[in-house]
Amino acid sequence: MVSVLLASFNGEKYIREQLESILNQTFSDLSIVISDDLSTDGTPAIIREYEERYPGRVRGLRNSERSGSAQNNFFRLLKVVNDEYIMLCDQDDVWLPDKAEVTLREMKKLEAEWGKAVPLLVHGDLSVTDKEGSILHESMAEYQKIAVHDNRFSHYLVENNITGNTVMINKAFLGFLTDVPRECVMHDWWLGLLASCFGRISYIDRPLVLYRQHGENQMGSKSGKEQYAERIRNQDAVRENYRKMFVQAQMFLKLYGNEMSREQREILEHFIGLPEKNRAEKIYTIWKYKLMKSTLIRTLGQMFSI
Repeated sequence: MVSVLLASFNGEKYIREQLESILNQTFSDLSIVISDDLSTDGTPAIIREYEERYPGRVRGLRNSERSGSAQNNFFRLLKVVNDEYIMLCDQDDVWLPDKAEVTLREMKKLEAEWGKAVPLLVHGDLSVTDKEGSILHESMAEYQKIAVHDNRFSHYLVENNITGNTVMINKAFLGFLTDVPRECVMHDWWLGLLASCFGRISYIDRPLVLYRQHGENQMGSKSGKEQYAERIRNQDAVRENYRKMFVQAQMFLKLYGNEMSREQREILEHFIGLPEKNRAEKIYTIWKYKLMKSTLIRTLGQMFSI
């Protein structure tokens, strides 16, 4: 009924704890599909161990080559499942015991309102922990000042509200994932664009995951102030981020332009055209089409950075 997609790479240190947290959920009608990106540590052996311990519930893909990135690994997973509901999972976090149950309940509410034929996405908050699992910040959304209830397509063009390891999508969503983007910023941002354009999004305003902060993933857990300070210090990274953002938008237009409403396509085309405008035109376009980030200072930064 529910497939949990876990993308792994050299995750031997934490993946066992993550798997246990999934297998011990209060909702038990779920299976785990793991795509390991040719790890060189003990991760493959741990996956085989769990396949043997939980036949039919845990399955590892037999990959012959690396996908090259976390988002590509998740897109690979999304192409091999066809279940009614799909959840995404990182290798180094811990699910709270009722995560699957609470998320599925919210998904059922969305289906009751909009129907199963509509692409639906449910996501939620996280608690940030240190590498030992002690909580540092109860709410990532509050810590990072994320406008989690702003589900406008224009907002998702400029900022991602969704943390992939909290996501559940329904089967109707898979119809929009037959064409995998050659380039996108991250898989969860791409899902947010799709859901805001063609479907519906619901947010669960409580932590569902213990997000483990460690050496390889600290970018995702920086506060709003820390991220702003880093942008000031590293303008090259800011320019590269905007480059990726516009390439992602161009890819979205190429794949889905003919399926979008006239209003959505107009917003997208004006967004893609921003780099060619003068400063006054950029500010006017951002304001007119509500291409707003979560906070005023981030929006102002965007107005003078593009």
